[in-house]
Amino acid sequence: MDLNIAFAKMQSVRDLVAQPGSIAVAVSGGPDSMALLSLLCALSSKHPDIKIHALTFDHGLRTESGVEANQVGAWIESWPNVEHHILNWHGDKPDTGIMEQARDARYTAMAAWCHAHNIKTLWLGHHQTDQAETFLFRLAKGSGLDGLGGMMEYQPCSVDPSIMLVRPMLQMAKGDIVAFCQNHTIPHVIDPSNINMKYARARLRHALPALEAEGLSESRLAATARRLDRARIALDHYADQIIASAATIQTAHSTIALDALNTAPEEIRIRVIRRVLDQMGPGGYGPRLDRLEDIIDQIFNEGGRRFTLGGYVFAREGQSFSITEEKF
Repeated sequence: MDLNIAFAKMQSVRDLVAQPGSIAVAVSGGPDSMALLSLLCALSSKHPDIKIHALTFDHGLRTESGVEANQVGAWIESWPNVEHHILNWHGDKPDTGIMEQARDARYTAMAAWCHAHNIKTLWLGHHQTDQAETFLFRLAKGSGLDGLGGMMEYQPCSVDPSIMLVRPMLQMAKGDIVAFCQNHTIPHVIDPSNINMKYARARLRHALPALEAEGLSESRLAATARRLDRARIALDHYADQIIASAATIQTAHSTIALDALNTAPEEIRIRVIRRVLDQMGPGGYGPRLDRLEDIIDQIFNEGGRRFTLGGYVFAREGQSFSITEEKF
């Protein structure tokens, strides 16, 4: 694949040209983010109104990480229309779940930086292999449709929904991106955690060739994720219709007309309740799906009336289904 041609055709890139201004790009120094930054810098050289801020997050998990972060700045110092900024993960590091918490810390820091500098888009170098790995990772965790739908090219940041995440390389193969860096002499590093088998994602990455031999290629897994995401969008459309016509949402107490939920398919019912919870709360992941499914099943199919989960009380009250903050 010719990355230059593929990149130029992408809707997100055309939108960038149509709306010049400052953007942020997450740049770890790996081939994916360096290729993305290179392509964006080449584009911005023809559109000088575009100012690029390259954000490198130093997790501080390895002694050499600070040197590597500074090396990224040295590599891109002469690239057009780009400034480099290093963000740091301060404080104690967790003993377990470190990769997931590192990801959360990274997004939190980058979103805060973008918010402070009035930047509305954060560009990420995620690609087809990342999409396939995310699908498998979430499948192993028992995710529902929303999780298996994978990453989207345009997606509000969960930490700050006013910031749009842009992933223009989701349909590009990892091998094409690495070849692009090699052919254009784009410097990059390989994070050793990407091949460290103590991490789940590294083990899944190692398993991809065996899965591909059985027909589960990364392109097929990524295509499945896109199709599931298309189904999610359709289901959300019908859930939103019920919310608009039958829900009253407030921070501490919300109600949904019981008739609207009783006549809805189970997936729509669950989706309506989860989306109401999202609007009530400060964000995040909310109650675990399996626990919420159990409560909804008991209320609607087994005659239960009142349950507590994740700081909320779920109850049938007359002709309404109510969700109330436990402290309220």
